[in-house]
Amino acid sequence: MKAVLVKMEDIKNSQQSLIEKVGQVEVALFDIQSETLDKELHKVMSNASKSFDIIKDAIEAFEMKRNRIENEA
Repeated sequence: MKAVLVKMEDIKNSQQSLIEKVGQVEVALFDIQSETLDKELHKVMSNASKSFDIIKDAIEAFEMKRNRIENEA
């Protein structure tokens, strides 16, 4: 179970890194004013944020399950 949690945390950290990098690109492109790129980056940011929330919730649920199993043992 610990190995699964480690992998899930890695996924969460990757999503967080993606969000940060997209934010950096958005700032770097602020002066360029590309409506198309802005829309696409917004989609990426939105999906990455949703994925981050999903994996965070999954980690919490899995940890609760693990704790319940450990307490029953």
